Amino acid sequence: MNKLYFALGISLLGCGTEPSGPETLPNLEVPDVPENGLQVITPIFENIQPGTDNEVCAWTDKIFEKETDVKMTVGYQTEPPGHHALLFYTLDKQPAGTQRICTDTDMASFRYLTGNGSNGEPNTAPGDLVFRVPAGAQLVVNSHYLNTSDEVVKGQSLINVHFADPGKQYIASGATVFLDTTLDVPQGVSSFKTSCIVDRQQKFWYMIPHMHRWGTKITVDLTRTTGEKENLFTTDWQEQYTFHPPESRFDPETPFLINVGDQVDVNCTWNNDEGRSLPFGFEMCVAFGQTVDVEGRGSWACNGGQWHTF
Repeated sequence: MNKLYFALGISLLGCGTEPSGPETLPNLEVPDVPENGLQVITPIFENIQPGTDNEVCAWTDKIFEKETDVKMTVGYQTEPPGHHALLFYTLDKQPAGTQRICTDTDMASFRYLTGNGSNGEPNTAPGDLVFRVPAGAQLVVNSHYLNTSDEVVKGQSLINVHFADPGKQYIASGATVFLDTTLDVPQGVSSFKTSCIVDRQQKFWYMIPHMHRWGTKITVDLTRTTGEKENLFTTDWQEQYTFHPPESRFDPETPFLINVGDQVDVNCTWNNDEGRSLPFGFEMCVAFGQTVDVEGRGSWACNGGQWHTF
């Protein structure tokens, strides 16, 4: 996964210079391993049935002995059914190569590191920000495979991880997501709203709304404790936004602040012509952001109004 561990002063257990994992599917793009970084390839996930939504967790052989700063990740997946590949870390280790449908217990042990789409677009921490991995952590890939085709398919994910240059002082980047996993979109035209009262100051350098292809409109509104209202997004949804949503970016030195007591409302509308209801995963109503995490508080989700780490 990485050719310069010793030059970087980084020690990894179970890592070599070659890509990890088993054979790769012919429709998975396999780029070179980063010189200053590493590469993870998940095992092939077989028999993804038509009309199914799958969150698959794969524990890698990448275990960090020292705190390590990551500057950029780039994700690749087979398409279909790749939707995204998220990189988490865990201190609750599993044997390398373990892969299964993610359970609530699994996800409770993970901490979010970075997220990537399926087609090779980089996720780069700007300025002096980095994605930070603690000592003793094992990397885990969370692959979202969403098979909207009529065929049984296979899925596989790859993430290139680029380390930050050594010898500098960096600030960790965190993440915040507003969502409600009880979402179940009925047939026809419908709307849904999730609201959250912010319980800690958030310093955003990046924000996006997120829905899937049945979405028609999403709005993200902020109400300050003073009563002042700000519209963060009003987007007439298009299918291509599923992978390339509109975004807002801010200078990390002057981030967009959401303060304690402010309220975030996410409103979504769909036209579900699928002939069945669409549970969370097949459809979403989400606002997501990456933050300047000077305090080292990590990544947080407000799920149905309740806060928890992720």
